[in-house]
Amino acid sequence: MITFLLVLFGVMAPSGHATMDGGRMLTIIQADCQDVVIRGHQTEFAFDGVQMMLIHDPRADRMRIISPIVSIDDLEPGQLESAMAANFHTALDARYAVSNGVVWAAFIHPLSSLRDDGLRSAIRQVASARATFGTTYTSGHLVFPGQPLVE
Repeated sequence: MITFLLVLFGVMAPSGHATMDGGRMLTIIQADCQDVVIRGHQTEFAFDGVQMMLIHDPRADRMRIISPIVSIDDLEPGQLESAMAANFHTALDARYAVSNGVVWAAFIHPLSSLRDDGLRSAIRQVASARATFGTTYTSGHLVFPGQPLVE
């Protein structure tokens, strides 16, 4: 009965885990990452030498972790096509995206349904997607069948 009331009033998610919010994400990032700089709903940090940013909006129930990779002007032929193919085959939950003339590694998710292990996985995946851009274009070990890279 208590769990039902907590879920009903938004204190806990249905799975019994505490609902994710900005404070909870910051606690995890501060424990697992380096060089953490908090500026309101934006947090810059490093993980495995990769610079990233967490942006969250509790009103929109959204969060994203992003890391800049390369200017579109500096792309080698075929890299953008390979990144798009990777979004289908090897990028898992992180994705390659383009905004303001920059290619980014990005993880975008509803805030309220995110769990601690999902946030940690997102950080690892964004770091891997950034680090493997131009080579294997992967955010993890899982690869879906098909032709992942454009030649």
